[in-house]
Amino acid sequence: MLHIQNVSFEFGGNYLFRDIDWFIKPRERIGLIGKNGAGKSTLLKLIMGKYDVREGSINKSGGINLGYLSQDMISEDGNQTILEHAKQAFKRALFIQSELESLYALMETDPSEENIQKMADYQEEFDALDGYNIDNKTAEILEGLGFKTVDLNRPMKEFSGGWRMRVVLAKMLLEEPDIMLMDEPTNHLDLPSIEWLEGYLSNYPGSVVIVSHDREFLNKMINKTAELSNNKLYLWDGNYDFYLKAKVERDDLISRQAANQNQYIKEQEKFINRFKAKASKAKAVQSRIKMVDKIERIVEIDEDKSNLKIDFKVSKPSGKVVMDLNEIHQGFNSQTLFDGVNREIVRGDKIALIGANGTGKSTFLSIIANEIDFNGQRKEGHQVISSFYAQHQLESLHLDYEILEELQYDAPHKTEMELRNMLGCFLFGGDDVFKKIKVLSGGEKARVSLAKTLVSEANFLLLDEPTNHLDIDSIEIIIEALKRYEGTLIFVSHNRYFIEKLANKVWWIEEQDVKEYPGDYTEYLYKIHQSQKPIDSNISKRKTQKSNENKTSKDSWKQKDEKEDKLKKLQKKLDQKEEQLANTQNHLQTLEEKLNTIETTNQDEYVNLSNEYSNTLTLVNQLTQESEKLMEEIIALE
Repeated sequence: MLHIQNVSFEFGGNYLFRDIDWFIKPRERIGLIGKNGAGKSTLLKLIMGKYDVREGSINKSGGINLGYLSQDMISEDGNQTILEHAKQAFKRALFIQSELESLYALMETDPSEENIQKMADYQEEFDALDGYNIDNKTAEILEGLGFKTVDLNRPMKEFSGGWRMRVVLAKMLLEEPDIMLMDEPTNHLDLPSIEWLEGYLSNYPGSVVIVSHDREFLNKMINKTAELSNNKLYLWDGNYDFYLKAKVERDDLISRQAANQNQYIKEQEKFINRFKAKASKAKAVQSRIKMVDKIERIVEIDEDKSNLKIDFKVSKPSGKVVMDLNEIHQGFNSQTLFDGVNREIVRGDKIALIGANGTGKSTFLSIIANEIDFNGQRKEGHQVISSFYAQHQLESLHLDYEILEELQYDAPHKTEMELRNMLGCFLFGGDDVFKKIKVLSGGEKARVSLAKTLVSEANFLLLDEPTNHLDIDSIEIIIEALKRYEGTLIFVSHNRYFIEKLANKVWWIEEQDVKEYPGDYTEYLYKIHQSQKPIDSNISKRKTQKSNENKTSKDSWKQKDEKEDKLKKLQKKLDQKEEQLANTQNHLQTLEEKLNTIETTNQDEYVNLSNEYSNTLTLVNQLTQESEKLMEEIIALE
């Protein structure tokens, strides 16, 4: 469908990638990954024709359409409503609609046969394009991405950049291109919208290429991984977690091959140096020299194996109760966000604050930080030293400072090496640390501001979307550091992997209240899944229905027999499914052991094993989902 053939690309004499070859096939779900600066976004722009291909070629099958979502896309017309902008996806249908309206007006004065025929032709094409359903289709996508129905006719200019990006995403989804190129599509989405997008893309008939720092999103969405590293493109079957495992095997295999080759070359060079002065051995020496010159050197994958580790220290511990919030009331423009919220934060808590966009997550975080007005009582505990990271904190950066200076200003007790290590985690390496703040992009400033927050030695951290401008490796380092952090943490994030790894409590915003689940995110999701809603407003209705059903004993006994019969059948299906799952998991473990112990350099054997492992893993996931569904049906009946 699309073939990237021997493409190289360089900026200022430095190559981002060389001679990459990649064929994108129909219905593939591909994660394009690599360290910051590896060239992921550049490659997408090359495919879209935004940059000229100077070396190699990009060949597209006839008639294929490409869709592109970039982080720097903005609406050209801020006066257009959200609905109008997203509807531009249906260009042909909108053109025909406009022509039909003109013809309707013309027919009043010129009902000629030519106009009647033209109207009939347009009407037939408009029907074929499902033109009368454009508004409904557009509204469905926009609402899936988090917009309320009342928002659809508001102008784009009334919304923030993040919300406008959602409109651009909606437009691309409605265009239904053959290949979607998506650069960080989840950056401005909340958790419900991310889950909606996952469901939509799972059934999408075209191919999708995704650049994302959201590990959970990649694992759920992709079946192939394309890695840009060391100026090359490496292709893998499987999702991101599978890639991580297979990559270790690949790197180890290449490392052993390179070591063997180096040893062989050293032996040949030893022979050459030993006998090059002897005339009787001249022919043999020359033969060895030519042979060594012809050897194509195996290059090890140059990865950062320094296992960079940072710690977020606490200057002194806080009291047991960090924050006590009583009867918190807050709202804007006659809309109530919080109505009498009572919550307590205890030393050592790592709280994930979640909820749909617009429910007030950032507002509640600002209340805890005492940065906005509210009604109620906010009582800070003993010796609490807080540090707050939010997007507006960028305004407090010193524009004339260098990045390293900016951190030294807030952490004079840290050595330059400690600060450089910290900045390395935030994607500032080498001479980057001497860049002036004023020349940085918005994302770079956000990373500096986050680094300042975490280097402060505060015992209470408040973080609002801390992962937005980090790559996957940096997020992993931050997670490990925050796990070791001995203070208290509350954070807002749409990155589920980040939440799963850190949170020991979940606060979710619902019905103008902040509710608490005293466990990790996985347990919280299970609870919500079981109850459908944290608080089920239909409980009393179901109790009434149950009592009405019990009034007629004959019907009740009949229903009971039918229920027991259905339960037996479901239980039998579940037992069979569980047995099949256990066998498949055993086979998966056998394959994993083979992959871990494989010694052969036969690439075909390794690829075959990897493909079988990927297919078996997919089957395990499918059987697990089917078992869970059966279990839910049984629980619902019981």
